[in-house]
Amino acid sequence: MSSETERREHPRTSVSWPVRMWVEEQMLVGRAVDVSEQGLCVITAPTDALKRGASYRIDMVLGAEQQVSVQGEVRHVTSSLVGLRTLERFRLT
Repeated sequence: MSSETERREHPRTSVSWPVRMWVEEQMLVGRAVDVSEQGLCVITAPTDALKRGASYRIDMVLGAEQQVSVQGEVRHVTSSLVGLRTLERFRLT
């Protein structure tokens, strides 16, 4: 049986980035705990607002002067973790 890591298309990098996710006009805050070229895992407060298969705008604060906005599709959601696949690739360098 293969592990979750072996199934990933792109390797993950551990981070600690503030994140804002926009569900219609509502802003949900969280923290990205890992990212890849085309995905991220976010810790959030428990919410029913995020639906598997739905896409949302995600703003990530990478540093004092750097913010990245992407569209992400919810692939996995639990009470406090959200796994998203970004619709566009972004470089982690």
